[in-house]
Amino acid sequence: MYPYAPGHFWYRRWNHGPSRILWFTFGAIAASLWARHRERVHWHGHSHCFRPPVQQPVLSTQTESVDPWSARGVSRAVNGIAPEPMTNDDKKRLAEIGVSAGDKLVELSEATLDIVLTTVEILKAKLAEHRAEREKQREEERDRKEDLPRLV
Repeated sequence: MYPYAPGHFWYRRWNHGPSRILWFTFGAIAASLWARHRERVHWHGHSHCFRPPVQQPVLSTQTESVDPWSARGVSRAVNGIAPEPMTNDDKKRLAEIGVSAGDKLVELSEATLDIVLTTVEILKAKLAEHRAEREKQREEERDRKEDLPRLV
């Protein structure tokens, strides 16, 4: 009734030519060769789409006094002109800013911790209050159950 014997897939498996692994390997090698060929053609400039490389700006050695955050200072940074070295006054001011920022951060951390501890204490008090209320309700319920007359 059936045109093939039981298990015909296993029986005919070896008669279909090369295995799938061989075809997969052949495809992987072909894809690798094609990718290398495209890369080599692109780097040698045989491509139709070509854009010249961007030239790096040359750093000049001008010693003008310019604030690095002013419009001219930002323009100098964008155009590749070397920034000026920091003076001792700038270094002291930067150190003071760092110290004050650290102090502000410590104060903020302490305030945050105080708020958290206060909140925890309030929640702990509410929890104790609820617990006492619950115990009181349980005892009232027990007393009510004990006061009920027995009908047996």
